[in-house]
Amino acid sequence: MLTKNRASLESRRAFLKGTAEKLTAAMLVAEGARAVIGFAAPAQAGQPHEVRSDSPKLKIGVFDPAFSDLSLDQLIEMIKEFGIQAVEIGSGNDPGNAHCDLDGLLADDSRRRAYMQQFEKNNIMVSAFSCHGNPVHPDTERAKREDAVYRKSIDLAAKTGVNHINCFSGCPGDGTGKHPNWVTTLETDEFVDILKWQWDSVLIPYWKDLNAYAQQRNVKVGLEMDGGCSVFNVATLLKLRHAAGEQIGANLDLSGLFQLGVDAVAVVKKLGEEGCLYHMHGKDIMLDAENVAVNGLVDLTPYEDIPHRSWSYGDIGYGHDLGVWKDIVEELKAVGYEHVISLEHESPFTTARVGVAKSVQALDEILLDRATVRS
Repeated sequence: MLTKNRASLESRRAFLKGTAEKLTAAMLVAEGARAVIGFAAPAQAGQPHEVRSDSPKLKIGVFDPAFSDLSLDQLIEMIKEFGIQAVEIGSGNDPGNAHCDLDGLLADDSRRRAYMQQFEKNNIMVSAFSCHGNPVHPDTERAKREDAVYRKSIDLAAKTGVNHINCFSGCPGDGTGKHPNWVTTLETDEFVDILKWQWDSVLIPYWKDLNAYAQQRNVKVGLEMDGGCSVFNVATLLKLRHAAGEQIGANLDLSGLFQLGVDAVAVVKKLGEEGCLYHMHGKDIMLDAENVAVNGLVDLTPYEDIPHRSWSYGDIGYGHDLGVWKDIVEELKAVGYEHVISLEHESPFTTARVGVAKSVQALDEILLDRATVRS
């Protein structure tokens, strides 16, 4: 039963929004204090410069919802300031559409061209339009709304030449209720029957149709494997792809898979072998070994109760160490992935600007097509 106690169980998005606001306020106070006291930045021993391949294949990108407070012009300036080469744009549903008027851009060719030119003139690639939602929700009106955003995002990706969208598979109900029902065990016949009905009667028919829609428009659909979704690991992704069609692939977000205890390199290798690694998020989790030892990785402890959680989201380099991420990058190169690592900030420990900047620094250190040296 849903009661007033629900207020204490913040959703991930509500928790992150509140945490970001508090961190930003604290940083502004600290910056003001430094200015009053008169601290100066330490001098550098030498001027760094970058050595880079002529045509870097793997770009650093950023996912824009963490910066919904910025105008598009401000977002572009921040991307340039951080040396980021790509942006993933939220086009509606869960990510919002702070920098993408989906209906307006679809309706007006000249406006759409001008929109894309803002990125092109600044040498910024749009890596995908992202519209994570639940188009198979048992609330049929909600499902229709979120499906419409999926299809419009596919249309926009086709019309702009971006040719990628990212989203969730969604999760149906059980055929009788009004809430999604994420089955995670086959312990009883009842669960087995629900799972079979979800896949045979809802998921596969829906995604066959959407796969055909995307195929007609030459758009790849990257599904993010995440808890609460029917596609939550590699096996369920491949089950849906094999049943519904090859426009469907992965938007690989390892933070969701690290929660399952996977080996990231093995995941990249398998997706590469299947030819379905379409897009990638740069995000990590920090594991609390003591809490994992007691409770495992499936964790419904409130997000704000960090000391008692088994894991919390982290920036790259602040979850798994850079040795792990170097292995991941090497395997990405080995399987021929040449698109983007799009940074999605959800860490409760840093502001969005600081978290993304630190993740850029970490990736700059480990990507195989660049190096920073001091003169």
